[in-house]
Amino acid sequence: MADDLGQVLLDRYRLTEPLGQGGMGTVWRAHDTRLGREVAVKQLRLPPDLDAEQRASWTARLDREARAAARLRHPGIVTVHDLVVSEDGQPWIVMELVPGLSLADLLAREGTLAPDRAAALGLQILDALVAAHQAGIVHRDLKPANVLLEGERALLTDFGIAAVEGETALTRSGALLGTPAFMAPEQVRGQPATAATDLWALGATLYSAVEGRPPFAGAATGAVLVAIATEAPSPMRNAGPLQPVVEGLLHKDPAGRPDAAALRAALSRVASTRPGPAAEAPPTRPLPPHGPAASPPAPPSPAPGRPKRAVLIAVALLAVLVVAGTGLAFAMRRDSAYEANRKDAAAIGAPTGFTLKKEQKVDAGRVRRTYSGCPRFCGGSASDLGPTVQVVARWLTRVRSVSSVGQPVAQANGSVWTMAVATDTAPKISNVRVLAVGDPRRDVLLQLEVG
Repeated sequence: MADDLGQVLLDRYRLTEPLGQGGMGTVWRAHDTRLGREVAVKQLRLPPDLDAEQRASWTARLDREARAAARLRHPGIVTVHDLVVSEDGQPWIVMELVPGLSLADLLAREGTLAPDRAAALGLQILDALVAAHQAGIVHRDLKPANVLLEGERALLTDFGIAAVEGETALTRSGALLGTPAFMAPEQVRGQPATAATDLWALGATLYSAVEGRPPFAGAATGAVLVAIATEAPSPMRNAGPLQPVVEGLLHKDPAGRPDAAALRAALSRVASTRPGPAAEAPPTRPLPPHGPAASPPAPPSPAPGRPKRAVLIAVALLAVLVVAGTGLAFAMRRDSAYEANRKDAAAIGAPTGFTLKKEQKVDAGRVRRTYSGCPRFCGGSASDLGPTVQVVARWLTRVRSVSSVGQPVAQANGSVWTMAVATDTAPKISNVRVLAVGDPRRDVLLQLEVG
């Protein structure tokens, strides 16, 4: 592997750092010298003792992975940029670089996740699976190692053994496909994989996230497979409100598992218990007590011998103070609304990879925050905002007050994108825009208005 460090594929992709290695491949960080961005490159490594048929089968599998993932355009699925062949005839997949850990790495570091956090990740994985299923693709190998994390963003990767509708199977009959601990009972029995198969694997992944171990165990692969096909999962101790959701997904019969809509509703209920940033309410003024309005006290009678003109001056001065006080109170109310909106905007934040660049007050007390973001975090550029826009849209759906996000609309020849956002509680978000500001090496801007 050290011999490949610094290698340049097709005079374009320079390998800079190995990110991970499995039995049949290595994933590298690479620099795309043509577009000036960081990418991930998956290298297929085959044992030297394979015969020609076996080598052709593994090469075809990598090709299938690239083509399956390339059919999918979703912020929760790692984007495939290219499939290239090096001078020695080895295939390489060039894909989006996700600067983070896998869920398996996170669990190894933290042990377990809280049920609400696991449910929030499960919602993102579910969205990615639904997009794949609608495209006629069943992943067949969902597990914590194939879920990449960029902050709180989850992305599904590794479609190497995906079942693609309309294509011939690559694997010989009777061969074992998938990771045993995360295989559904129908896979163990050699039956065709369906969307329900991926949902079973999602249940096993969520089980592992909250319990720190897979739902079925055994001293050998055969024992694990028998347990999956015939036994109930080990009792859950940490799942809390997530337990009935996971148990439903781990139903032996695919027809007994919840569909995507029911699962989304159940996961949303568990994820909604996750504490979010509390927005400070604007200060309120106590209301007067109920009942007849109290009559204002009568002005005191002028003291004997003092001219009435002094009383008139005092009354006039009081009137001026009342008018000035009304204006002052009005200004304070406006400032209070602005301050509340500003704090709401700060609590909302921005997607990973964006930093606050400017904050300004707009009419009606709204706050406009402009964030600057490097497109490489999103897999896009200033000349192709599509990936960045999708990351922003996906992030907005996770903001607690947002009830729906409209389809992003391109304007100004694609250099500006807008999104309609509906919010049912504070903070109110409006006028979401993603703007290009320069060449592909420069940042893009995200503008949010709150209030």
